Amino acid sequence: MKTRKIQGIYFIWMIGYLILTGGITGCAGLFSPHPIEIEEGSQEDVVLAMKIKAKLIEAKELNAAAIQVESTNGSVVLRGFVETESQRQLASSITQKTPNVKRVDNQIKVK
Repeated sequence: MKTRKIQGIYFIWMIGYLILTGGITGCAGLFSPHPIEIEEGSQEDVVLAMKIKAKLIEAKELNAAAIQVESTNGSVVLRGFVETESQRQLASSITQKTPNVKRVDNQIKVK
């Protein structure tokens, strides 16, 4: 039952993230007569970034809202701010343990 609840929360978070991302990046191409082409790798990058962000949200020691996650071909960049060095290291550790992550560039700053 707990797994089902976590999966539900993860699904809701993913939908929210996609809506937020679409709102931030704009919808200029939405009404274009030309089809939007999405590179195959970029979909995988978005999914990987969302999985990492979800894991960061689950870590009660972190304020995941202050951490940005970008992924390109398995290379992940973390940016943002945390309160302590141990939180910075935790974010990096969580990211590194995520499947399909090849490299982590931790640019998180300690306040």
